[in-house]
Amino acid sequence: MNNPNSVTTATALDARESATRLRTLVLAASALTVAVGITLAGASPAFAHDELLASSPEPGEVFDTAPAEVALDFSNDIIEVGTAIVVVDHHGGDVEVGDPVVAGAHVTAALPTDLEGDYQVRWRAVSSDGHPIEGTIDFGVGADATGVWTEEAPHDDSATEEEPAEGDHAEGDHAEGDDAAQSGPDGWAVAGFVVGGLGILALLAAVILNAKRKSAGPGSGSGDGAGNASGDGTGNGGGAPGTGTGSGTSGDDA
Repeated sequence: MNNPNSVTTATALDARESATRLRTLVLAASALTVAVGITLAGASPAFAHDELLASSPEPGEVFDTAPAEVALDFSNDIIEVGTAIVVVDHHGGDVEVGDPVVAGAHVTAALPTDLEGDYQVRWRAVSSDGHPIEGTIDFGVGADATGVWTEEAPHDDSATEEEPAEGDHAEGDHAEGDDAAQSGPDGWAVAGFVVGGLGILALLAAVILNAKRKSAGPGSGSGDGAGNASGDGTGNGGGAPGTGTGSGTSGDDA
């Protein structure tokens, strides 16, 4: 016959062991979360987009004669598809330039020889991670050039003076939007944090469910043991009276 105190003690020990395992797993999950955060924080520069390192013309540069080409040097190889270089004059009209030539991180486009005045290079490139980047470079050619591009209305345009101001405002908003987009959080890092957090929550849920199942096991086992002990005691007691009755009957017959 099982001792109830022994069953209770075993149940308590199992509960303490389950609690200890649960605390250990929670601590391990917390350490994993910290490790993932540190890893993603250290790896975030690897997800940074490529950037323009140098250019010719340089911003604000003034030439005596037209340069032969626009040259752009980036921090990493550039994808040719989607890369473009456009040059506009002070009226906003396109200047005929050559097709961009991509050689790794170096991109060039030929310029015409009859340039004079202030111009703006508008470049767009696709970085090695597939993300498009863009920017502008002002430059000038000739004695009257300032190296600062300002859009002026065409000679045959009857528009009011307010329209160029609105155009400049729209250009400024566009530049601010680009700066905000580049300074925002990296998608890969955010996705890594989200996936890591979901994995840790799933692990904790599984650990808690497993602990509950193990703590419920010893209670069910004690009930079965009690039932078996009761059944055995009843069977043995019934057999003894039966044997005594049979012996008495034999004596009478004799």
